[in-house]
Amino acid sequence: MHQFLEFLRFELKLRFKSPSTYVYCFMWTAFAFLCVASENFGPVSNQSGKVMLNGPWAMTFNMLGACMFGMIVMAAIFGTSILRDFQRDTFQLLFTKPVSRLAYLGGRWSGSMLVTLFAFSGLMLGAWLGTHAPWADQARIGPNHLLWYVQPFLSIVVVQVFFIGALFFAVAALTRSLFVVYVQGVALFVLYLIGITAFSATRSTEHFWSGILDPIGMQLVRVVSGYWSVVERNSWLLPLDTTSGYTPGVFLYNRLLWIGFGAIVLTLLAVLFPMSVEALGARSQGRRAAKLRTLEQAQGAPVRTQIATRLPQVHPRYDLATRWRQFLALAGLRTRAILKAVPFWALCGVLFAFIVNNGYYAGRMSGTDVWPVTYLMLESVEGNAYLFLIIVTALYAGELVWRERDVRFDGIFDALPLRPLPDAASKLVALSAAQLVMLLLSMLGGILMQTVLGYHHYELPLYLKELFVLVLPQLVGFSMLALFVQTVVPNKFLGHAIVIGVWVIVPILYNFGVENTLYLPGATTGYTYSDMNGYGHYVPALFWSILYWLAIFAALGVLSMALARRGAETGLRRRIGAALRRPAGWLPATLACLCVAAGAGGWFYYNTHVLNEFLSTEDRRAIQADYERQFKRYQHQPLPKVTAVDTRVEIHPERRAFEATGTYTLQNRGSVPVTELHFTDVNQSARALSFDRPTRLVSRAARGLYVIYALKTPLQPGQTMHLQFKVGHDSPGFTDGKVLDFSGGDAGGKFAYNGTFFDLEYFPVLGYQTGYELDDPRRRREQGLGALQEMAKRGDAVQSKVNLFSPNADWISFHAVVGTSGDQTALAPGYLQKRWQQDGRNYFEYSMGQQPMQHFFAFVSGRYALHREVYAGKEGPINLEVYYDPAHAWNVRTMLASSRAGLAYNEANFSPFQFRQYRILEYPRYRSFAQSFPNTVPFSEALGFIQRRRKDDDVDQAYFITTHELGHQWWGHQLIGGNVEGSNMMSETLAEYSALMALKHRYGPDYMRKVLRSELDNYLRGRTGELRRERPLVLVQNEPYVWYYKGGLLMYTLADYMGEDKVNAALRELLLHRRYANADPAEGRDGSYPDTREFVAALRAQAPAELHAFIEDSFERIVLYDNRARSASARKLADGRYQVTLQVQAGKSQDDGNGNETPAPMDDLVEVGVFEGEAGKEKPLAVQRVRLKAGQRDFSFTVNRLPTRAGVDPYNKLVDRIAEDNLVDVSLK
Repeated sequence: MHQFLEFLRFELKLRFKSPSTYVYCFMWTAFAFLCVASENFGPVSNQSGKVMLNGPWAMTFNMLGACMFGMIVMAAIFGTSILRDFQRDTFQLLFTKPVSRLAYLGGRWSGSMLVTLFAFSGLMLGAWLGTHAPWADQARIGPNHLLWYVQPFLSIVVVQVFFIGALFFAVAALTRSLFVVYVQGVALFVLYLIGITAFSATRSTEHFWSGILDPIGMQLVRVVSGYWSVVERNSWLLPLDTTSGYTPGVFLYNRLLWIGFGAIVLTLLAVLFPMSVEALGARSQGRRAAKLRTLEQAQGAPVRTQIATRLPQVHPRYDLATRWRQFLALAGLRTRAILKAVPFWALCGVLFAFIVNNGYYAGRMSGTDVWPVTYLMLESVEGNAYLFLIIVTALYAGELVWRERDVRFDGIFDALPLRPLPDAASKLVALSAAQLVMLLLSMLGGILMQTVLGYHHYELPLYLKELFVLVLPQLVGFSMLALFVQTVVPNKFLGHAIVIGVWVIVPILYNFGVENTLYLPGATTGYTYSDMNGYGHYVPALFWSILYWLAIFAALGVLSMALARRGAETGLRRRIGAALRRPAGWLPATLACLCVAAGAGGWFYYNTHVLNEFLSTEDRRAIQADYERQFKRYQHQPLPKVTAVDTRVEIHPERRAFEATGTYTLQNRGSVPVTELHFTDVNQSARALSFDRPTRLVSRAARGLYVIYALKTPLQPGQTMHLQFKVGHDSPGFTDGKVLDFSGGDAGGKFAYNGTFFDLEYFPVLGYQTGYELDDPRRRREQGLGALQEMAKRGDAVQSKVNLFSPNADWISFHAVVGTSGDQTALAPGYLQKRWQQDGRNYFEYSMGQQPMQHFFAFVSGRYALHREVYAGKEGPINLEVYYDPAHAWNVRTMLASSRAGLAYNEANFSPFQFRQYRILEYPRYRSFAQSFPNTVPFSEALGFIQRRRKDDDVDQAYFITTHELGHQWWGHQLIGGNVEGSNMMSETLAEYSALMALKHRYGPDYMRKVLRSELDNYLRGRTGELRRERPLVLVQNEPYVWYYKGGLLMYTLADYMGEDKVNAALRELLLHRRYANADPAEGRDGSYPDTREFVAALRAQAPAELHAFIEDSFERIVLYDNRARSASARKLADGRYQVTLQVQAGKSQDDGNGNETPAPMDDLVEVGVFEGEAGKEKPLAVQRVRLKAGQRDFSFTVNRLPTRAGVDPYNKLVDRIAEDNLVDVSLK
């Protein structure tokens, strides 16, 4: 014990004298401080705005993030503690003393453990300090409970440091190489990412082993707290017992597992560590001796004799040829030193495993495979692999710069007649060679996985462009930065930290509002590759941003040559002085690089800030806030409504522009005269507006955001007028990557060389638009705005008469002539009247005729292949058309089949299809959604076009999405609610219901189990990120996770309980009674739109009395169930059948919308059943619907075949927070 304490005391004394210990502690203090004091920093920054930044869940997640990225700190502390004796050759003295192995290793390890925990204790201090920052958002700061700080530190940080530190310490002790320790850390990090990718891509709902086996803890926390409400995240600690929480025991078992793993590692180290000089030196001496013997046997003479006989006569010459040969020799030497080393190929092996794993799961959608097209393969391979390459580059840059000093060869090397240029250039070449090998490996891995997955359209040019034209120059630039940093700093490990820190600081700066690529070190403009549009309009910005930063890093590379360490004078000040005395060698090259950077940066700035308006995220928020502050008072301004649209649109794909002229027919459908016309123009697209009656410009806001005209003669109720407009959009030069619009979409991506898709937002928009307001409470507080105004109540005298989709119109007639380039097809809602060519351009005329449609239109232009079918509809033939990229033909027939199925189902159960055509139009993946316009659905290439169903139970996303969007032709384009709460549910939930029913009829009820589980999972995860408060379905406002997933699930369940025909009868009655509300002026000008009260009434009219409570729970309340199967057993009967006894536990609670739950009385219909087959592939043997009260109950079944599983609510038809415990294995007695 005395020896142990001596080693421990020495380690602590040494460490606490080292500035690095306090730097580490300060680093984690600052990290935690910013996590709490700023919403733009840290792992929780993008979580729900209602999660307390100093709450127990946030503290846990922040500490997990620190441990994950703090492995380099652990490696530096634990690795150097055991390597110090070997680096300084003191082990030979130390091990001649009677020192016990346990005292030596235990003292070193314990000291490192305590020092590391001291450093990480800054997390608690920083978080506490962050709560007192004057600028912190006090709405997200809760009370400072000591346990919220201490328990996560003990259960997360201490455990992580224990077992990761044990691993680093053991590897360092057994290999005596700190570089191997770092390589191990990188490998561990990447292997962990492999596991996370596999779990996330499969969207696994298995919540036990994935949590227990997680070594880092990110997945563990997601498993344990994935469905926690905001209230629970703000009050619950991760449960360290086997009974609490929704996944009892998982957190405790995980911690015990990895504590045990660390203990095993330390035990093995105590057994295997050779505590003697002879044993430690034997292996290296043996290797050197064997190498000499081999060489002597090959040459037939002793090595020294061979060298002496080969010594050439030296004629010193120091010209350009000599420097060239020196460069080649050093480049070859250093490249071979990297490429022949075992650690490099170990890293390559880890990288290849990462590539294979990510490639296999490339682009999976909700657990369904997609075709591994090359751009998806590149994204999956390049994404996290780029981080891997950055870390490897940083490590090898440090090794190259410090190698001679690490092996104490610097005195000899610095005396060689070697200029700085060959030395520095050879290091850069060696790094680039390593990067090249890894990029080649990435390409080969991607191609291999495409081959394995049965895809053979490899697109080698795309691989080469992405990896070697875009990525490699960035890595080379980063290499020059890393070499410069390692040259100027006095310590290799500090250099590693700075180099990685430069890379890490980029997203941090971006989150803090520094979004200009010119100010983000090494950044390139954001871009998206599309099969339809290639790199498109992103190419110029990419080229100039890469050149800009490459030139800056090249200047740093030149400076690193000028400041290279030579001789004994290694201080930076002396090296700077020496460089200034000989500027001719480096100043011209540095200035040349800076001139290139200035030229590239200047051209970049001119395009992004002069030719185009540069708006940061904060700028956009300020504009939105100013819009609300100035013009909210006009929200209820009496305005006319659009009744007809007639336009001519000229699309110019080659320059990503359009211009349009046209006429709106406006009618005063209100009861008071209209005296003013108000227009919102967020896209600055209006070129000219004119009217057929005298007007006067009253005001025009900055950027033309809001314009008011006064009518000299008021527009009386019932009167009409005409608005002539000229609008357009230009794309001069290039922008700084993606330009976000005010809804968060990629505005620049709307206009593409192939696949332009824009909508009526670029046409005159009447009145104030609440959709442009800031809706995030955090951002509203930052801008000094109050709480977001909620949607109007149902029955509101004004808003119930306003169309949900288009507040400035009811129903319109539509006519458009659309022109585009000669090799493209232009499409818009309506029936094609004629097509012609003029001046090398294609023109198309579309008209809806007498058929009214929503004021909701879009224009699409692209180079398409066309697949057309004709469906026999109830009221005549319906043309079904899919316009698609020729390379994406895989699911076209599926989309047509689902269109036929959806039409058949909806026409049979609801009403005839109102149009004579239904078209699907593919557009580039700059946006990832499908959107249902009248008889026309733009459909992103990122969705169903590249789906690949490989297993029978894979969710058919192409089928599902297509039928959902088709459903909107009824639910949205026939039945539309007013601008009041709940109306989104009647559009989205009923479209989701139509899609689920079509899917059930196509694949059967058993297939739907996985679909329903996905709906449930999406709802439960969605509610954890609620920004304001959750609302019941009939009162939903802007909660997509409610109206899509909860709504679809509960409508499916209601149809199952009540009878699909009864539900459809209720919907049909509502639809036929209320479709096309306000479409006929003869109905009156004050007609209201339907709301969810009529929807619920229609359901109640068809439902038996025993289901009225279920309807109320499902649609008018927020109800959660806690049903679980406790046990199931079976015994074989004499007749060969099996008697199964099932014990279940039932519970029910009601949520207030903020996450506060109270127990609710339960007397509900719930299914219980017995199944055969393995978990996940069960087939029903007996399923019955019973009434369950809260508490425990036993059931008995007699089945004909061997049962394997049994449970309650087996198909997940209810909103059960823990669906995993609904089924249990049946034990056979």
